[in-house]
Amino acid sequence: MAALLDLPPPPAGNGGFDAAAFDRAVAAERQRAAAGAYEASCEALEQLLKTCPAGELQRRARTLALLAHQYPRLGHLTASARCATEALGLAERLGDDGLLADALTSQCYVYAQSLMGREALAAGMKALAAARRARDAAREAWALNRVGVAYSSLENPAQACASTEQALEIAAGTEAAEVLFSCHNNLAYYWLRRVQEATELGDAAARTEAVAQARRTAEQATALARHSGSPFQVAVAVSNLVNALLAGGQLDEALPLLNEFGHIAHDHGYRTLAIEADAQRAIFLRQKGEPAQAARILEALLRATAEPPPKLRRLLVRALYETHKACGQYREALGWLEELGGLERQIRRDNLVLQTEVILIRDQVEQAQARADSAAADARRERARAAHLENEQQRLREHARALDRAAHEDVLTGLHNRRHAEFALPLLVEGARMAGQVISVATLDVDHFKRINDNHGHAVGDAVLQQLAQLLRHRLRSADLLARIGGEEFLAVLVGIAPQQAAEICERLRLAVAEHDWSAITPGLVVRVSIGIAGGSAPLQAEALLNRADHALYAAKRSGRNRVHVD
Repeated sequence: MAALLDLPPPPAGNGGFDAAAFDRAVAAERQRAAAGAYEASCEALEQLLKTCPAGELQRRARTLALLAHQYPRLGHLTASARCATEALGLAERLGDDGLLADALTSQCYVYAQSLMGREALAAGMKALAAARRARDAAREAWALNRVGVAYSSLENPAQACASTEQALEIAAGTEAAEVLFSCHNNLAYYWLRRVQEATELGDAAARTEAVAQARRTAEQATALARHSGSPFQVAVAVSNLVNALLAGGQLDEALPLLNEFGHIAHDHGYRTLAIEADAQRAIFLRQKGEPAQAARILEALLRATAEPPPKLRRLLVRALYETHKACGQYREALGWLEELGGLERQIRRDNLVLQTEVILIRDQVEQAQARADSAAADARRERARAAHLENEQQRLREHARALDRAAHEDVLTGLHNRRHAEFALPLLVEGARMAGQVISVATLDVDHFKRINDNHGHAVGDAVLQQLAQLLRHRLRSADLLARIGGEEFLAVLVGIAPQQAAEICERLRLAVAEHDWSAITPGLVVRVSIGIAGGSAPLQAEALLNRADHALYAAKRSGRNRVHVD
């Protein structure tokens, strides 16, 4: 590891601490990380922390937040969780919204990578509110970027793309090169996931669109990475671009990039990326018509002295399964498929262990901070703090159970379901209230839906709901919450939209439904909707806003249906 720049001597109380030298050293390590030397930078920052007195809350919080941001590049999620939680506690004591946003943004990412999707989404929304209070566009872009990662962990790549596109719009107006690169690179990854989804569903049109979008965003990320001078950024961006080209069958274009990716990964000691590069080469050979050579490469990677971690091993085993299947070697393919099932179970167990470690780290840090704060507190405040910690632990247990219990998507329409809406609506209302934004809630109900089911059958009724969901999705912003909350009832939450503007939007929706050619589903079919709207300044309780929207919907029904009524 290179020597630290301007490293302050160990402090003898605050009097022996050189604050200016410390700040210069932290800035130097930030630059070293930007050039791709994450491991050396993290080691140096940990040493710097040891020289920083406990009373230097601001400097300790900034250094911890930086470590929390960098550690995931090395795959050290538990170390990132520890630093993020410590930084969060210090930021709350300081009342610093910028540091609060940094800590929560890193916490969101760790939760998402640990498959704690709902905790990740909650942390991301809090980070977004803090960044907006701080009026910091770069931090707002980072928070939205990580909200996209949270949605990805909830198996919702479409919403992940939407959130990241928002982050990209904000980042484009700043000089924050790293978040701009991260947005493009993440978008490429999400589009690649959508390629896989479309392939599994057999949707050729969606797959073609996803491949094109994956290539476009990967090319943008690669251009930004080359400009940054960071070999790590270049490696991860080129990896996504190679995957996009392989998905599109563009082998000649993929080959030079594949060679570049392999050289960077091996030359810089990026072990995980090096294995991915070799696996991509095997996929390339399989697509080129050399499956035997592809299988030999994959099997050699599996037999390597340093066994790949489970997620990389899953990549290799899946590739071997697909290679043998493509060759008609079904016995061998079945053997690899069985091993793939065992790996999936192992990865699930590993994720549960990681979730437990992350929660324990958070609890340990919070308890240590609570003990430090309680030293000067009286018995009443101590009892209150203990009760608060118990409530927090209970909330965490409830969230953990909710991860296993609740699906977030309505199976029929593909929209969010009622449970997701009940979770997300309070967060959106709170975010709007913190940001000083208006908010509107619209509830929409299909008029005489029972008559449609009775006259045409439930299959037609289902087709009506599916078509209606498409009409709503295409006419609302991707960032708006849209959910099916009942049999024929839908909910839309429009942040930053006043009720009268929402009424204009909903009137266009109503007309679109009325003018739609429903006879394509069945001759003589007519569909109309009623819409109730409530909104304005965000209330303290989201339920109050929803109740007002419901009352407005009832008023629209009483007034003759097929209309929009504003509370």
